[in-house]
Amino acid sequence: MPARVKLSDILGDIEMPFEESHAFVDRETGQVVTLSDEELNAADDGDDPADYPEWQRENIRLAALVNVDDGSRFVPLPDRFEINEWEMMRDFALSVEDEDASAALTDAIHGRGAFRYFKDQVRQRGLAKTWNDFRAGRYRQIALDWCEANSLEVDTGA
Repeated sequence: MPARVKLSDILGDIEMPFEESHAFVDRETGQVVTLSDEELNAADDGDDPADYPEWQRENIRLAALVNVDDGSRFVPLPDRFEINEWEMMRDFALSVEDEDASAALTDAIHGRGAFRYFKDQVRQRGLAKTWNDFRAGRYRQIALDWCEANSLEVDTGA
């Protein structure tokens, strides 16, 4: 029986990705493994984990397994390039019933500084909770769809 992966673990990594890290689901354990570029490179270069701080050694050992895996054990989570946050903002803007707010949010997502301007407009219009709920729902659906596409059993509990 394949291991189950916690939806909350997946969401933690896809909602707040780190620039220089990569997350994978280990099909054998159901754990989400997050590895830095440094750890993946160290493993790829054949570095001895003992040459690294204690807290990093297990990750370098895991990185070595990830580097040689053919995708049958470690499945990469969708990253920030695969998740279209701009599209989420657009869909949210179009879903807002107040026409003035909808127009302001739609305008905010165009041009330089769109993400910050959008978030400013959301706060100014008292829509922060509504936006956060909308965004969380989208990420939840992305995670569930990804798990289904990768034949992973999901524990949706807390």
